[in-house]
Amino acid sequence: MNFIKVRTLDTNKIGALENCNQPLNRGDLVVVDSEEKGEDVVKVLGFSKKGASLKYKFLRKVNHKDIKTMEKNKKESIKAFLTCKKKIKEHGLEMHLLKAYIPLNSKKIFFYYTAEERVDFRKLVKELARIFKKRIEMRQVGVRDAVQILGWVGLCGDVPCCIKFIENFDSISLKDIEEQNLPLSPSKFTGPCGRLTCCISFEKENYMVKILLPPCETSICFEGREVRLKEIDPLRNSATLESEERSKEIPLDLLLPIGYRNVLEFYRNCPGCYRKSLLEDNTYHEIATQS
Repeated sequence: MNFIKVRTLDTNKIGALENCNQPLNRGDLVVVDSEEKGEDVVKVLGFSKKGASLKYKFLRKVNHKDIKTMEKNKKESIKAFLTCKKKIKEHGLEMHLLKAYIPLNSKKIFFYYTAEERVDFRKLVKELARIFKKRIEMRQVGVRDAVQILGWVGLCGDVPCCIKFIENFDSISLKDIEEQNLPLSPSKFTGPCGRLTCCISFEKENYMVKILLPPCETSICFEGREVRLKEIDPLRNSATLESEERSKEIPLDLLLPIGYRNVLEFYRNCPGCYRKSLLEDNTYHEIATQS
């Protein structure tokens, strides 16, 4: 089954269309019905075999009337943004306004902002509602969502992945940097959002095999001799062992149990709680022997 993936125009989040029988092409603008915004416009990205957590009911392709409404709402959104920014300053609120957005149905104005702490904006909302005669929705987002909304340039010099194709943000930590044999210098892997770059998570599966092995600098028995495990390089499928006489590079498979690929497949299907339970109760030994 194929899904039609679409991108929202306000937050650049990716969702999927439901009940769409019309032929659509990449780049098409379509009108959808969403629970939080009602009628709105999204952009078609293409087809995918995977669904999405955000789902939209397809209504129609945009027509001339829809385009005129979109242009009108865009101009009003700019005015709303400037007005809200001014009022935030007047009320002395500690919040950074990112964007104002009016969906196609023009019933609400969405204001997206970041803040380090919770903000009491009740007076601000009442004042904005009185000015614009619309329902006001204040949406606090994280710093990674902020980059996805505004756009930026990543460390690689290209548009960040969160704007191009990422649907959900994965948790990334310094442990991921260490597992991938990268320098423990977070500043080198920090994106424009101030968090570790999302591309680190793309490599997690390649280094998953390290979970089945002891940490580096551990003494292990290999071919009847005690050696020290100096380095594990999953990309080259190799490990470096060191003894008193010399160091030796060997294929990684020689250190892994028979059927270890079955274990890794289980990890891929459930990379969170299941991985932890396997390691705690040694279930992976049972899985490894099943082929």
